Amino acid sequence: YLTGTAPTGNDAEAGAVIDAIHQAGGLAVLAHPARYRKSADELITAIANLGIDGVETYYAYTNPEPWQPSPKQTKLVLQLSATYNLFNTCGTDTHGLSLLKRI
Repeated sequence: YLTGTAPTGNDAEAGAVIDAIHQAGGLAVLAHPARYRKSADELITAIANLGIDGVETYYAYTNPEPWQPSPKQTKLVLQLSATYNLFNTCGTDTHGLSLLKRI
């Protein structure tokens, strides 16, 4: 991000990204883990084994109004984060006009 270029090849792999974040003094967090093609269980298990620090646990997957975290996904991610001793974060950001209810 700061260099104006995106990593490619092996540099874009999760383990390399997590290592780079740690080398820079940061904490690595997986955003909205129940929103990908792979299950949250599979993703969090894999990423925990690569050294990630936390997961975005509280997230509005269904874009409710007013904003609130989605109960089903939150419960699952909380269980997984406890299993792997990961910290939990909350995401209230928006990535487009269709998601403005989050603000």
